[in-house]
Amino acid sequence: MQRARKFRKRLAEAWIVLLALLLLGFSVGIWSAHETRRMNQWVSHTQEVLTEASSVRLHRLRMRNDLWFYRATGSDEFRLRYETERGHLRENTNKLLELTADNPGQHGVINRVSKLLQQQIELMDLAMEKAKSAKQSGERQESTAVIPTDDQLTASMDEFEREERRLFAERSAKVQNNAQWTLDLLLITGFLACGALIVTGYYIQREVLSRAQIEAGLRRARELMGTQLSQRQSELGHTMEDLHLQIEARNRAEEEMKRLNQELETRVAQRTQELREMNQELESFNYSVSHDLRAPLRHLDGFSKILEEEFAPELSTEAKHYLHRIRLAAGQMSNLVEDLLQLARFGRQAVKREQVALRPLVEETIAACLQEEPGREIVWNVEVLPKLEADPGLVRQVFTNLVANAIKFTRKRKPAVIEIGSQREEDEVTIFVKDNGAGFDPRFSDKLFGVFQRLHRQDEFEGTGIGLAIVLRIIHKHGGRIWAESTLGQGATFYFTLAAAKKAERVAEETIGALA
Repeated sequence: MQRARKFRKRLAEAWIVLLALLLLGFSVGIWSAHETRRMNQWVSHTQEVLTEASSVRLHRLRMRNDLWFYRATGSDEFRLRYETERGHLRENTNKLLELTADNPGQHGVINRVSKLLQQQIELMDLAMEKAKSAKQSGERQESTAVIPTDDQLTASMDEFEREERRLFAERSAKVQNNAQWTLDLLLITGFLACGALIVTGYYIQREVLSRAQIEAGLRRARELMGTQLSQRQSELGHTMEDLHLQIEARNRAEEEMKRLNQELETRVAQRTQELREMNQELESFNYSVSHDLRAPLRHLDGFSKILEEEFAPELSTEAKHYLHRIRLAAGQMSNLVEDLLQLARFGRQAVKREQVALRPLVEETIAACLQEEPGREIVWNVEVLPKLEADPGLVRQVFTNLVANAIKFTRKRKPAVIEIGSQREEDEVTIFVKDNGAGFDPRFSDKLFGVFQRLHRQDEFEGTGIGLAIVLRIIHKHGGRIWAESTLGQGATFYFTLAAAKKAERVAEETIGALA
């Protein structure tokens, strides 16, 4: 055992050395390739600069020749060629300015060359115009007319090209040196790796010979223990039979468990279907009962109103009080029926998803809610709101209920402050509506979104306790979540999540000031 550990230790050390050498060679090769590529780019850059410089000389010479030919022959072909070469000359000059932007010295030389070229172009253009005027007037153009010399320009270009050729030679030499250095290092790494392989092979061969000797000894010992081995095999056969019987019993138990799981899944599916049908029947019942209650309530309120208006002189004060209570109860019952109808309608309504811009929708909702609360001093803080993938009608109902709640529960605050904003996390957007109103006890936050659940008395804040249940149902239809945070007397914040639009577009942030 100790020998095997020692062998594995030596083998591991040899492989570590070999791996380190290979990694070193690989890393250096990659670095050298990167450096060679970078140096080759500089060499190519220098070649390109030299090519552009030669093009400048060529196009300038062609301009002079075309000017001479035009003055000598008067052919428009040479004038057109002159103008073409002038355009090429300017393009080459601009290209040289771009290519030498990284070398201040060469860039300065090209700037000087560019100015000299511009001066020569202006003089040659002037000579060309004179030749053209002479041709049109029929006068004979003197072929000995002065054409600008280019000694200074040639000297500058020679100086520029000498420097670029020096840079070219220097960079080419660096490329060759880097390639030679890389080759030498790779050869050294290869030799070292071969040495590590030889050492590893030696250890492996020695261990193989040692194990062959051990195996020969074990073979002799096995021959001596043949009788005992036969007995052991017989005992093992009986053990295998017992194990086979246990495996068969276990397989039967697993098959029985699978059958029971299938039955359980079938029962769960049936129960789920029954619950779905019961929910649909309950919604239909809720809608039918609410719809059938509307007519009697309208009659009750209408006849009560007639008694209150037409028979008021004949009624006692107590009767008027009772009649007023009847009308208030009928109104509350009517609101409750309307909310129940709305809850049933949203329960059956399918979600039609599209891109919804929240900012205009929130502003319309605020304007509609303020019409029912004239004269209130409210400060609105509406942050940047994104686009969402949702049903615009259902989202409008969510904001209508949450904003109306915020306005209602801040009735005793002057000024009331209501904030609407959002936070985005990957493909989900969290929207919040925050107020500084009455708030609620956080211990009862789980009752907020239940039907007919209220955390305040009716004489403090009116309502049926269905609005937040509608909001919960709409958010769940969109696959989102909703929750609330509050401290009693310090306002409340309602959060809900919806899917963000595929290409979310943020509108400019705008704060709505105090509205009354």
